[in-house]
Amino acid sequence: MSDSEDQPPSVADLLAAGQALEERMRAAQRHLDRATVTGRSADGAVVVLASGGGELRSVRIDPSAITDVAALETAVAEAVRAAAAAAGRMASEWMGEVTIHLY
Repeated sequence: MSDSEDQPPSVADLLAAGQALEERMRAAQRHLDRATVTGRSADGAVVVLASGGGELRSVRIDPSAITDVAALETAVAEAVRAAAAAAGRMASEWMGEVTIHLY
């Protein structure tokens, strides 16, 4: 082993590594913001589109589902949860383990 392998990294090395990590994270965030994930209710009556970063983009409801309000509420919640889970999986692939909250 050489002496340089025994030395801790310099402040400049640590700063460079931190800046490189920050840029990779920014690039991943840009990718997630542009990406779209889909969530569907179990019965398919509601489809939610969100960004990979968790921003809710749209909610589509099958008009035939509007007759039963309680079922529709359940379907919307299922679709939103499914979209959030899909966004979380995508974010994990790009950035590591994270929690996504739709807003």
